[in-house]
Amino acid sequence: MKYRAKAGKIKYEHGMIDGLREFLESLQKNPNIQSMIPGEIKPVKTSSSLQIRRLMPTSTGFKALIQSGGAVQEVFFIGEEAQLKLILEPFCLKKNT
Repeated sequence: MKYRAKAGKIKYEHGMIDGLREFLESLQKNPNIQSMIPGEIKPVKTSSSLQIRRLMPTSTGFKALIQSGGAVQEVFFIGEEAQLKLILEPFCLKKNT
């Protein structure tokens, strides 16, 4: 079974939280991103607009925890780590220190 659109970088096997599909489609044109794979969705107590809550490096790129509404979803970004970090950091939640 095929889970990607023709010439697409997004895997559509799993459901997506509100706003995530549009966010990933906006990043799809970036040549530094090889693939984006949405994963598990978990409920959370807080509600917010779409934002990256946490960004963790993996052997192939980054794992992001993206929150929207009352849910958070894992999304794996495949590509060169330094370039991915520059692309994704502007969308990360800013912590007050």
